[in-house]
Amino acid sequence: MGAAFAAAILVAGCKKADDEFAPAFVPKTYTFQGKLDPVYSGTWVASDGSSTLDIQKDGTLKIDSVTRSVAGKSVSHITGKWLVDSTSLMFQYTVGSQPQTVLKYGATVSGSSLTLVQEGAKRKMVYKKKS
Repeated sequence: MGAAFAAAILVAGCKKADDEFAPAFVPKTYTFQGKLDPVYSGTWVASDGSSTLDIQKDGTLKIDSVTRSVAGKSVSHITGKWLVDSTSLMFQYTVGSQPQTVLKYGATVSGSSLTLVQEGAKRKMVYKKKS
């Protein structure tokens, strides 16, 4: 899902003809705030194998993802930080010279499963905790 999704899930929406060049989905801007919660720490692997989240107890984060497209396979590695704000898991990272990104996911942990749903997106990702 590329560097942009290493953590972000974007969806295309319907637009009017005069909105031809407007983005289909404009992500919200979030303030990176919250606290560390050890329930989220660990190595989590997406059920489809497309990404791995390495969420450390000290607040560091590593995201590895693989996407396939017509152009071939793309592998991305992102490092950053994570925090929990209420029932949301927040990721903060920078890719190359791009501006800093803060993503906010609705997050639930149930046993060895982590489910993430990004605000505005209809897709949810389920991760299994690696032993």
